[in-house]
Amino acid sequence: MQYSIGEFSQITRASVKALRLYHEKGVLVPDFVDPESGYRYYSQEQVGEARVVANLKELGFSLSEIKEVLDSCEEDDDLLDRLQEKRRDLEKRVKRFQDSIADIELVVSGQFAESGFAGSGESVVEKTVPDMLVAGHRIRGHYSEAGQGFRILGRRAGRVLTGKPMCLYFDGEYRDQDANFEPCFEVKKVVDHELLYCRKLAGGLALTLLHRGPYERLYESYAKLFAEVKSRDLRLLCPSREVYHKGPGMILRGNSKKYLTEIQFLVQ
Repeated sequence: MQYSIGEFSQITRASVKALRLYHEKGVLVPDFVDPESGYRYYSQEQVGEARVVANLKELGFSLSEIKEVLDSCEEDDDLLDRLQEKRRDLEKRVKRFQDSIADIELVVSGQFAESGFAGSGESVVEKTVPDMLVAGHRIRGHYSEAGQGFRILGRRAGRVLTGKPMCLYFDGEYRDQDANFEPCFEVKKVVDHELLYCRKLAGGLALTLLHRGPYERLYESYAKLFAEVKSRDLRLLCPSREVYHKGPGMILRGNSKKYLTEIQFLVQ
């Protein structure tokens, strides 16, 4: 018994367009093709093959993968290795999608948007910085890796982040390759993850200065702060902090002339 492509489409719930594609890719070849009209005809036995193709498609197999399965597998047991491999592949894809969603949520939530911070880029301000619960990702490497640190924070703790991104610097000096620093965020509650370090960050008396402009000119504001520390004969406490009230976005860098970076020196 043979069925026309239209009849076979109704039986298998596969569109005529899909059946033609399956034929083209060698996945499901008609039992007979009329040499004069080019009409395709399918056998009763091929109904089962069409269901196998549909089932494998639902499991995420591509047509080329399905063809390999049909050519080499006869029993479900023959499929186990391929199914386990496909599961690992899908898990990786899900992880990438989850990371992308977390990045989007971080942008949409405005973590990197401009704040209403009011201050002067010309003068040092003395203030008390409160204690806060923070989650950080400690890095030993180049300062340019900070962006990746913030992405990790967004992906692993995005729903509990609050406030502006900041970075803690532990070296007390500039280092080219093996800098010891920590991108971090204030968080609403404790986050337990192997890539993150969550704890109370002690506050205290601080000298601060709001730097307006690109990071390449931060040295000018650091010079003003150090001069103030020296003039008051204060002792600088580690780590120093940078709070990014406005900086490059997660996607676009924006105008660096509009960046707002608050440098904080806790002092005694």
